[in-house]
Amino acid sequence: MAISARLVTFLREISAEILEAQKPLRVIRALDWPDEVERDFFAGRAAVLPKPTYSVPAGVADAQAAFQGLARRLTGENEIERFLCRTCDSMATAARMLRSIGSRDFYHHSVEIYGRPAGLSSDRRTTNLDLARHFEEVIAGFSPPPAAEDQATLDADAAAGFLRERFAAFFPGHPVKVKVVDHLAGTASSTGAEIRLKRDVRFSPRDLRQIEVHEGQVHRATTLNGRAQPVVPFIGVPSPRTTCTQEGLAVFTEFITGSTSLARVRRLCDRTIAIHQAEGGASFLDLYRFFRERGNDEHNSFDCARRVVRGGLVEGGAPFTKDGCYLDGFLRVTNFLRIALTKGQSQLVRLLFAGKLAVDDAPLFDRLAREGVLAEPIYLPAWAKDLSFLTAFMSYTAFLGRSDLAAEQRRLEDQLARAEEDLD
Repeated sequence: MAISARLVTFLREISAEILEAQKPLRVIRALDWPDEVERDFFAGRAAVLPKPTYSVPAGVADAQAAFQGLARRLTGENEIERFLCRTCDSMATAARMLRSIGSRDFYHHSVEIYGRPAGLSSDRRTTNLDLARHFEEVIAGFSPPPAAEDQATLDADAAAGFLRERFAAFFPGHPVKVKVVDHLAGTASSTGAEIRLKRDVRFSPRDLRQIEVHEGQVHRATTLNGRAQPVVPFIGVPSPRTTCTQEGLAVFTEFITGSTSLARVRRLCDRTIAIHQAEGGASFLDLYRFFRERGNDEHNSFDCARRVVRGGLVEGGAPFTKDGCYLDGFLRVTNFLRIALTKGQSQLVRLLFAGKLAVDDAPLFDRLAREGVLAEPIYLPAWAKDLSFLTAFMSYTAFLGRSDLAAEQRRLEDQLARAEEDLD
């Protein structure tokens, strides 16, 4: 049955209301720490818990009320309304989280939105903490020789110039602003208006490829593709419930384009492990020392520990769990692509770039695309266009999941042991 004109009109009207109501909900911006917090921390010789202050954005309470009202109006009589209701519920939860900054309740709302490291992934067996520990075990046994592409030789201004050129080629007609800023929670980030680089960071060629594909070809692309939607332009703005998929899609793109590295993977793993430690009571000081032990310098360690506790309790026990989304989302997106491609549903790949969607939304948006309600994404990374390669690769990895890796491991260990036997 075709989607009625009445339902399309309803969808367009609700989309406009969501776009308006979400404006005060800028989560990462609200959790920012003033510069003096870091200065005071190091003035105290990194021995005293920092004392961050927060300012809840004006309008958050009104946004919560608006989304709760929208959710009540959505009766859930069809999959479109159920999708809209899930979106409004997640936005209302984000508002509640912002209103509880600096308390234990902040953590509980964070878990509701982003999950936690030990939470089960989509297969209901593994967790992103399992994946973090797996990577950690592999990385611990591998010491690659220094590579030229990993040498941090470019300052932030030179990096910004390089990225502007790359984005100009990828986004013709949509200039992407790359701005160098003094204060940033990470080395790079993407907003609705620009991509930001941290001024006091030096970048390697591989770092820039990671930023190009992660911030540009995924986060910026889904923003522009979503905003261009004629009926549902609200999918061009971040929704808390889509964060896991969006970060997972960005990390997957790093992997499939060969832009990631062991250092990058270790950073993602360390953040996940640190969140788990904070849940168990580790304070900011404990986390700072953990990141120092991992080989980070003082300022990087401060930034990493801050990412974990921002908005929650610096004393421990109530972290911000968003950074667990990177590995969890990577696992979910990879499994989704493996299944979709091996089942002949290759059109679902492009839909992940139509806006800021979750993998669970893809079947509904496939229907909307076939009905002409959803526009095709304008910007796609090369790997999402070359479905011949992607299908071949993902179908092979799907078969690998059925292989007995333990038996192969025992065989290799036996061969290695025999090769070391005395040859006399």
